[in-house]
Formats: sequence, structure tokens, C-alpha cells
Amino acid sequence: MTVEGRTYGGLSSQQRSQERRERLLDAARELIGEVGVAPLTVDLVCQRAKLSKRYFYTEFTAKDDLLDACAADLYSRLKGAMEIVLTSAPLPDRAYGILRAVVHALVASPADARLYLESPGFPRLRQLQQQEIGAFTERIAAEAMPFTGPPKPSVDRQLATRAVVTAATELIIAWLHGDIDTDEDTLVATLSAIALGAAEAV
Repeated sequence: MTVEGRTYGGLSSQQRSQERRERLLDAARELIGEVGVAPLTVDLVCQRAKLSKRYFYTEFTAKDDLLDACAADLYSRLKGAMEIVLTSAPLPDRAYGILRAVVHALVASPADARLYLESPGFPRLRQLQQQEIGAFTERIAAEAMPFTGPPKPSVDRQLATRAVVTAATELIIAWLHGDIDTDEDTLVATLSAIALGAAEAV
């Protein structure tokens, strides 16, 4: 039955809606991992999810909203991994721990990696990525950068942290693209050394 509040197949209408939404998100992530962001269409997602377009437009107003939801899920999981490091690792080890968590998460999921590295090519995804980088920067500057000594009057530590985060993002994207020939451990160790060096310098 489809009456609001009634159950069908043991699920309420709200539970069925959530189940359909998850199927569409899972289908989108699978397809992004296989073909990337640009070729993704509503038809392909619905075919993979085995749902009609009517159900798609019940959950999302357009493909861009689906992509936003996929990106929001990715950044939520990355923030969760960062939170674990911030609450469990000593300050000198946090930059390394966060970088390792982020890089490992992207390596472990082709869909996450492609979404992350292709986001700059799509205005809404790029805007969301930049917003999240800004939020990451604030947390890292406050809780992960082991600054030593008093701040120099001419240096903005928040801006210095943003420079480190932006540089790390660009290097991670280039590495995921295959433009940098190195391994995961070396990449993380190098980025961590840069972050620690910046913290000592400013």
C-alpha cells in the first residue's frame, strides 16, 4: 500500500523512501567508480539501481542533487576519519594521521577517488569541495598543526594552514591521476613533513 503511514512489505513509506535513496546513491557511486562523473545520467543510475525515474525524482530534483549527496557523503566520512585522529592521536602525530586517513580512504574506493579528483571540473562539486577544504583547514589549524613558539606578527597561521591543505589536495589529486610517480606511504610521509615544517616555520 502507498498510503502515508501504512506499511508495505514490512517497511513504512519513510523506510521505503530511505531504501530507494540508498539504492540510487549506491548505484551512482558504482558508476562514478567505473566511468567517472561526466558520463553519469539519471537513466544510467536508475538502470543500475533497478528503479524507475519516477522514484529518482521523488528522492532528487536533478542529477546535480544526487552528485551533491554523493559528495556530502564522502566528505562526511572523511571528517569522521579526521575526528578519530583528532581525538586519539597526540598533537605531533595528528597531521600525519589525518593525511594517512584521507589518502587511504581515497585509495580504498575508486568511486571516492574519482569523485574527489573530478570535482574541480563541476561548479557545484568544486564549490562543495572548497567549502569542505575550508572547514578542514579550520580544524587542522586549531587542533592538528603543532605550531611552536609565538606567532610571527606578519604571518597568518590560518592562511599558512590553508596553503598546506590546498597544496596537499593538489598533490593528492595529481597522484590519483597518475601524474606523480610515488607510493602511498611516501606521499603521506612527504606531505606530513611539509605540514610539520610549516608549523615550525610560522
